[in-house]
Parts: sequence; C-alpha cells; structure tokens
Amino acid sequence: MSDSRMSSFSKAKWPIFLVANVAVLLVVGVSTVRETYRGWTVDNEIKALEQKAQDLEGKKNELADMAIKMQSQDFIEQEARAKLGLQKPGEKVVILEGVSVGQATWKGSQSAADSKAVDLYESNPHKWWRYFSQGN
Repeated sequence: MSDSRMSSFSKAKWPIFLVANVAVLLVVGVSTVRETYRGWTVDNEIKALEQKAQDLEGKKNELADMAIKMQSQDFIEQEARAKLGLQKPGEKVVILEGVSVGQATWKGSQSAADSKAVDLYESNPHKWWRYFSQGN
C-alpha cells in the first residue's frame, strides 16, 4: 500500500512542479529579454554619442581653420576693405548702394552695379530671353 500512496503522491505533485518550472522559465526569459533590450539601447546611445563627438571634433577643426584664416593678412585686408572701406595708396573706392559685398562681381569692363542697373529697367521676359540666348 505504501507504493500506491507514493505513486499517487508523486502524481499529484507533477502538475505543481511543471507550473513552478514554467514560472521560473518565464521570469528568467523576461529578465533576459529586458536586459538584452537595455544593452541594445545603451549601444545605440553610445553610437549616437560617438557620432556627436565626431561632429563636434569636425566643428572644432573647422573653427581652428577659420581662426588661422582670420589671422592671415589677406583676410584682414579683405575685411578692412569690405567693412571699413579702407584702400591702398593709389586705389579708388567705388561705393555701390543697395549691393552687398557678396553680390558685387566684375564682368570684364562692366561692373556688377551696371548689370544690376540694366536688370532693374529690363522686363522679366527680356531677362529670360537674354538668359537663354546669351547663356548668362
């Protein structure tokens, strides 16, 4: 009789043992997935921060180059001419109102101001015709 009691007793514990194992596996599985996700997000943050560091390093190099350029005599002379209206001995300064420094360019013997003056009085269809026919 004791054998039949033991077998019925062990049969009664089998579902409890199975449920306990499934619960443990579920807890371990969820923990593993959670830690894997945390690791993935940390890796992504590290990559983003490394990219930002590279961008900042590039910006630093760009600013260092600009600082070196700003200390050159050519740049200082160009800025003195553009912003302060200074000139070298023997040069003549022409001031064009309404035209910024970036717009003022020379085309042969005709200045940018002359071409702008022509553009002001020319109709839009004429400008297009001149653009396509002359390639300007």
